[in-house]
Amino acid sequence: MARTLVADQTGRETRARILSAALRLFSERGYAGTSIAAVAKAVGLSAPGVLHHFPDKRTLLLSVLADRGRTVSDDEQGPSYGDVSGADALELIVRVVQENLRDREVIRLEHLCALAPGDGAEMAAEWSRVRLARMRSNTEAVVERALRDGEVSATARNNTASMADLIIATFVGLEHLWLLDENFDMVAGMRTFTGLLADQFGLPKPQA
Repeated sequence: MARTLVADQTGRETRARILSAALRLFSERGYAGTSIAAVAKAVGLSAPGVLHHFPDKRTLLLSVLADRGRTVSDDEQGPSYGDVSGADALELIVRVVQENLRDREVIRLEHLCALAPGDGAEMAAEWSRVRLARMRSNTEAVVERALRDGEVSATARNNTASMADLIIATFVGLEHLWLLDENFDMVAGMRTFTGLLADQFGLPKPQA
């Protein structure tokens, strides 16, 4: 029994080391540019040793994303953005950017996935598209709620799609600048942007 517990613990530790190395390599080289052999070398294992835990590269990438909480399933129950006020939504946007500061490698991976070339990388690119689609639907839900409650003018309805595009573009653009220069303050950039949105719609400026 003791040997089994030790073996299980060793297996979990090895799996965690593989995931950590895979995240770093995927974020540096992209999906197509990372091989199982490279991951194995980074953790001091053989390729079959990695494949013992993850049967193929696709499974390894999905496991990396799941380990960092970045995968999105159809059954996932997140916050109901249709119940978030416009002012609270602006504060939430800033907090999301603050939280992303802890996930530099994952954010870099997301940007690489968005343009992932080559056979087998479509799965990674689709993951990035799902993230952007979720951001769009959340934005539209917030605007619809604000319109329903009279928080913003009905003239904003025609600008819902454009507003979602603008918010997504700002997220992606600020992240890109931060990936190029780690000293770039993307949180301050998002505070400036959400402040402009607050002025546009007559909402309190976010304090997050």
